[in-house]
Amino acid sequence: METATLSSYVVADADRSAARFQARTAAKVAFWATTLFAAQLYLSPGQWLPALAPLHHALLLSVLAIGGVAMVRVLTNKPLWMGWRSAIFGVYVLESVLSPLWSMSPHDSIVGAAEVVKHFLFFLCMTNAVNTPKRLRLALGLYAVAAMAPGFGTFNNYIHDELLVEGFRGRWLGVLADPNLDAMALVGAVPLLMFLTTGHNHAWWVRVLGVVGTGACLAGIVATHSRGGTIGLAVSVIAFALLSRRKAIASIAVLVGAAGMLILAPATFGARNETAGMGAEDLSIEGRFEAWRVAGRIFQDRPMLGAGEASFLAAWREYAPIDSDRLFGHVYVAHNLVLEVLGQLGLVGVLSLMTFIAICLWSAWKAKDGELGGEARALIAALLGYLGCQMFSGYSMSWFLFALCGFATCCQAWQHKEPETAV
Repeated sequence: METATLSSYVVADADRSAARFQARTAAKVAFWATTLFAAQLYLSPGQWLPALAPLHHALLLSVLAIGGVAMVRVLTNKPLWMGWRSAIFGVYVLESVLSPLWSMSPHDSIVGAAEVVKHFLFFLCMTNAVNTPKRLRLALGLYAVAAMAPGFGTFNNYIHDELLVEGFRGRWLGVLADPNLDAMALVGAVPLLMFLTTGHNHAWWVRVLGVVGTGACLAGIVATHSRGGTIGLAVSVIAFALLSRRKAIASIAVLVGAAGMLILAPATFGARNETAGMGAEDLSIEGRFEAWRVAGRIFQDRPMLGAGEASFLAAWREYAPIDSDRLFGHVYVAHNLVLEVLGQLGLVGVLSLMTFIAICLWSAWKAKDGELGGEARALIAALLGYLGCQMFSGYSMSWFLFALCGFATCCQAWQHKEPETAV
């Protein structure tokens, strides 16, 4: 009898050990899949290495990340980390999913809602897989360094007159094929790379990566000739300098970068940014003003639920002036995150999304004096700069926005997590 009892204890202990091993393995798979997915947003490997396109690497990494997180949940019997921000984000997702019911363009809304669901799953995987300080530092570092590729790539395309938009604006590939999106993503990486350069106790090779990466991103932003990117860059580097504990070193880094941009930027960069104050003298600026007016008209007509997810372009035909095609030559996106979401999903959508972003910013702010304080402060600067871009080149379908929100959340949620207790 005693032998049978002892044998059952041994079997039970072996089962628990096997479950712990499987959970740790699943957690590692989830972490690396999520980290590599975030990094590949910048790299777009299937675009510049066509041989990789049939592998559907983004889909594969997504399946591995979601599967890994789900497996850890089953093996450990612990609930997923969610937090209030996830619930608020869920309101935004739910409205997006339901919006085809009242949308002015149901097909576009179905496609857009699917994209929003992907963003939610990405955020959920990030906040559950990047769950120790060591993992956060590694994931954030790889994410920032990956921005070197579009930085150098955009500048290379510009100087070789390849893939230009409007005849003079450089761009990258994949999700960054739009110069404004390209500039926004690079702006979001600059404070993270500057932190690698100026952070306390960083190895020399990490600082070198930070310097090279920062230079690459600045060159890429210049090559895009994005006015919103220029404004967002100014916001991000000033915020980085003000938030940094090593203010003297951070300020010097900012001044050196600014001087480099002023010296090396082509004449077209300065000329385009000067038109930001010209208003009606620049059709691009006037087109944005009209897009903002269109968003206002949609809000007046559909204040609570909007015209439907991803339906702003379809709504343009009804709410823009009759002669807008003659004046501008094409329809315009909203060019402002708040107004785009307000037009597409009304007050419910804009309040839920902006509250979610505000809570993520607050998470980084609360973590700025903790173990991950340096990373948190860099993320605050990155998010502020990215949102600065979003006020002039707004796109709610932004993987990079939710990546930064995920990292900011992790700074608070996992700053005290011990490696030996994590799975």
